Amino acid sequence: MAELFVPKIIDELGDVVVKQLGEKINLVMGVEEEVANIKRKLETIQNVLQDAERRRLKEEPVGKWLEELEDITYEMDDVLDEWNIKIQKPKNEGTQQNARLKATLWSKVRSFIPSLCSCLKQVPVRSDIASKIKSISEKLELTLKEADEFKFITSGGVPDSQDFKRIMTTSIIDESEIYGRASDKDALRNQVLSESSSQGRRGGQVISVVGAGGSGKTTLAQLLFNDDRVKNHFELKKWVCVSDPFDEKRIARAILESPEKSSLGSLELEPLLQLLKETFSGKRFLLVLDDVWTKEDSKWKPFQYSLKDGAPGSVILVTTRSLEVARVVGTTHTHQMALMSDSDCWLIIQRIAFGGRSEEWSKKKESIGQKIAEKCKGLPLAAKTMGSLLRLKDTVQQWQNVLDSEIWQLEEAAMELFPHLYLSYNELSPELKRCFSYCAVFPKDHEIYVMELIWLWIAQGYVRPRRRGERLELVGREYFNNLAMRSFFQELKKVGDEYQKCKMHDIVHDFAQFLTKNECHVLGGIGRNSSSERPRHLTILEEGTEEEMFSSRVVDFGWLRSILTFSEIGRVVVPQNLFRSLKCVRTLALCDCELDEIPAEIGRLIHLRHLDLSDNRFVTLPEAICDLYYLETFYINDCEELSCLPERIEALVHLRHLHNDNTDELRQIPQGLGKLTSLCCLTRFIARSNFDDLAILKDLNQLESLRVEIEGEVDFGSAELGKKVNMRGMALIFSSGAHLIETPSCIESMEPPPNLEGLELDGYPGVQLPSWLVTKPLVNNLTRLYIEKPRNISSLPALWKLSSLDELWIMGLEKLECLGKEFFGGTKALHENSLDALDTLSNSVSSFSAEAVAFPNLRKLHFENCYNWTRWEDSSEDDEKVAVSVMPSLEELKFKYCAKLEALPHRILRKISSLKILDIQSCDKLRNRYSDKTGDDWKQISHIPQVHISDY
Repeated sequence: MAELFVPKIIDELGDVVVKQLGEKINLVMGVEEEVANIKRKLETIQNVLQDAERRRLKEEPVGKWLEELEDITYEMDDVLDEWNIKIQKPKNEGTQQNARLKATLWSKVRSFIPSLCSCLKQVPVRSDIASKIKSISEKLELTLKEADEFKFITSGGVPDSQDFKRIMTTSIIDESEIYGRASDKDALRNQVLSESSSQGRRGGQVISVVGAGGSGKTTLAQLLFNDDRVKNHFELKKWVCVSDPFDEKRIARAILESPEKSSLGSLELEPLLQLLKETFSGKRFLLVLDDVWTKEDSKWKPFQYSLKDGAPGSVILVTTRSLEVARVVGTTHTHQMALMSDSDCWLIIQRIAFGGRSEEWSKKKESIGQKIAEKCKGLPLAAKTMGSLLRLKDTVQQWQNVLDSEIWQLEEAAMELFPHLYLSYNELSPELKRCFSYCAVFPKDHEIYVMELIWLWIAQGYVRPRRRGERLELVGREYFNNLAMRSFFQELKKVGDEYQKCKMHDIVHDFAQFLTKNECHVLGGIGRNSSSERPRHLTILEEGTEEEMFSSRVVDFGWLRSILTFSEIGRVVVPQNLFRSLKCVRTLALCDCELDEIPAEIGRLIHLRHLDLSDNRFVTLPEAICDLYYLETFYINDCEELSCLPERIEALVHLRHLHNDNTDELRQIPQGLGKLTSLCCLTRFIARSNFDDLAILKDLNQLESLRVEIEGEVDFGSAELGKKVNMRGMALIFSSGAHLIETPSCIESMEPPPNLEGLELDGYPGVQLPSWLVTKPLVNNLTRLYIEKPRNISSLPALWKLSSLDELWIMGLEKLECLGKEFFGGTKALHENSLDALDTLSNSVSSFSAEAVAFPNLRKLHFENCYNWTRWEDSSEDDEKVAVSVMPSLEELKFKYCAKLEALPHRILRKISSLKILDIQSCDKLRNRYSDKTGDDWKQISHIPQVHISDY
C-alpha cells in the first residue's frame, strides 16, 4: 500500500500548494515549509520501500513498520482531500450562486452575508489543517528513525507504472487445453455410468471429488458434465456452484431455474424443496454441486430427502476440498484428486511460457523449467501461474532467478500454494498489487463486473494516470488486462473486444485475503476475519440484526474506507448512526438494505467517491448528497419508489457515472444535470413528448453511454448527439404507451454519434429501420446491434451493409414470417456492391476477384421470441453461381422461442466454415426435425462442432 500512496502523496502535495496560490486563498498560511519537509521525508522513505516490501512476509517487525507507514499515508490522503475541498468549494459555490441569483442590490447583500460567515469559519479550518499536517510530519520523523534500525537497501525508487506496459501485446492464455486428467476423467465417468453402483440405492449415488485448491476438481467435473456419453445417459442434468456460505434458498432456486419457473424468487425454502422433489422424482438425473464447504448436516439433509426419489442410476456429484464435507453429504464413492506428475506440470508450463512463439528454448532453460515444475507440487493452477510468470522471462538467468527465489522456502501452512502466486504478484507494479489485493473484498465465487471493479479501484485511489487528462477508466482497463493475462482472474467473459465479467479461483482469492488479512474484515461466512484492530475495508456477507452485525469491537467505522454488502445473500440492517460514524469512507455500497430514508448526514462523507444505494425503498434523496464534492460513481438502480433527484445536482462536479436503471417513478431529470460536463455514463434519461428535455444533454460531450426512454415526438436536434464523439453505446427505448407515427421523423432526422459501437433499439415504432443506421459513419463503426420488439417491422433489409458488425441480436420481431434473401442484400445487390467497390479501388477490375461479402465480421447472430417466423429462405442453385460470401466469420448461431421456424438454411450454413456453435432452445419444429441426430436433416448440420438442442 505504501509503495502506491507515497509517490501519489508526493505529487499531490505539490499540486495542492500550487492550487492554493493560484486561487489566491491563504487557507493554510505558512504551511509551505512544513509541506516541503514532508515531501523530503516521503522521498527518503520511498527509496527503501522496495526492500521493505520484499522483507514484509519474512520479518514481522518490518511488516508492522509498513502498516504504521500505511496509516500515515491514509491520514495524509484524507488531509489532502479536505484541503482541496476548501480551496475549490468556494469557487464552485460562487459560480452556482451567480447562476441562480438575479443581479439586484438585495441579492448582492444576501450573497455577501454567507461569504462573510465563510471567511470567519475558515479561521479554525486553517488551524485544523495546519495542525494535522504538523502531526503527520512528526509521525514521519519517527518512522524514518525506525527505518534506520532495519538497515534497508536503498533503491532508485518505486518503478513507474510504465514498466509493465510491454506486456500489453501478449495474448490472454487459452484455458481450453487440459493436461494430465484423462485417467481421472475415465475413472470418474466409469463410476458415474455404473448401473450396479446404484442398484437398490434410493436417490442413486453421491460421488465426491476431493482435492486441494487448484488441483483441478472443477475442471474434472466440467469435463465429465460435457462428455457425450454422460449427456446421453441422463434425462436431466444440472450444474450449481454452491461455494460459501451454503444458502439453502439460493441453491434450491439455482437447481430449479428455468424459463418455466421464473417466479421462484418469491418462494420460501419449504415450497422450493417440494418443487425440487416433484421435478426430480422418477427421473435419472446428474446434479453437480461444485465447491461445497458446509459441514452442517442440518443444511444438507433437506436436499438429500428432496432428491431421494430419482430413478436408479441418478448421481449427485460434489466437489470439495474437505473429506469431512464428503462424509456429511453421504458420499457413496470418493474420487481423490491425484496430484499431477511433474512432467504434466512441465507440459503446462512450457505450453503457456512459450505459447505460439516459434523460438526453441535452450536445454539449460528446459532444465530449470523442469525443476520449477517439481516445485508446483502437482497442482495445475500452480503450474499455470508459473507458466504465466515465465512467459515474461526471456533469459536463462531470469528463469534461474525464479527457481532460486527465497519465497519458495516459506513454511507457513497458509502459504502451501502462495509462493507460486507470490512470484507473479511480486512482479507487479505497486498499482497492480493494490488492485489485485483489493479483490479480497468480494465473496468467493462472486461474479465480478469488470467496469464496477475498475470504478472501485478508482474510488480508492489505486488508478494513477500516466499523463494529465488521461481517462482513469482506460488506465484501469489496462490494469485489469494485465492481471487477467497473469491468470489472476478466470471465467473471463467478453462483449466485443473487452472483458465484461470474471471470477477469481478460490486459491487466488485465498491469496488476496492473505495479503489483506490486516485490512479486510468479513462479517458472515467462513471467510478469514481480520485480526487488525482497525480494518480499512468491511465486507458483509449475510443478513442479521443491527446488534449482530455491528456490535463487534473489531470494526472501527471511523477508519473504514470501504463498506460493501452483497444483497443476494440476504438483506443487511444498517445501524441508524452509521452515516455519523464514517469519517474516511471512499466506497459505500448499501444495496438492498431496506433503507426507507437517506439521512442528511450523508453529506458529511466528504471523501466519498463511490456510492451504491441500489434496490432500496427511499422516495427522495436529501439535498445534502450534493455536498459530496468528490463523488464520481452513483448507483440508484432498482430504487422503484424514488420520485426525484436532488435539485442541486450540478454541485456534483466530479460525477462521471449515474446508474439509475429501473427507477420508474423518476419521471423528470433536473435541469442542473446539464451542467455535469464530466458525466460519462447515464443509464436512464426520460424524453417526454412536447418537452425539450433532450436539451439537457447538449453540453454533456464526455458521454460514452446513454439510455434514452422516448415517450412521444421529441426534438433530438437539441441534444446535439452528432457532436458527442466519445459516445460508444446508446439505447433508444420507445414507450409502448406513446402515440408515435409509423415512421417517426424525430428519429429519422437524428444525427447519431459518429463513433457509436453499440446500439439498442427497443420498441421501435417505424415500418423501416432508420436510414442512418446503414450509412456512414455507423456502417463502418457499429459492432453490436440489438433490435428488440419492433412494432411494425416485418423484414430486415440492408443490415448486411454493416461491415464492422460483430454481434446481431433480433428479439421479439413478431411481424416477421419469412426471412428472405434481402437479409443478405440479395445476391444481385451484393454482387453489384462488390463491383462498385472494386471500381473505386482500381481501373483494372479484371485483375481482381469480385467476391461480395455480407456481414463480413459478424461472429454472433441470435434470434429470440420471433413467434410467427416460419421460413428462412435458403440460397438457390442460381445464387451459387454468383461469387457471394455470407457471414464468413460467424461462430455462434442461436435460436430461442422461435416455435414455428420449420428449417434452417442448409446451403447457407454449409458455406460458413467458421461456425462453431449452433444452439436451438424451445423451437418445437426445429427440435423435431433435428434432435434425433439421424437422417438427411441432421447430416446438414452435423459438421458444426457444437450443436445444442433443448426445450429450455
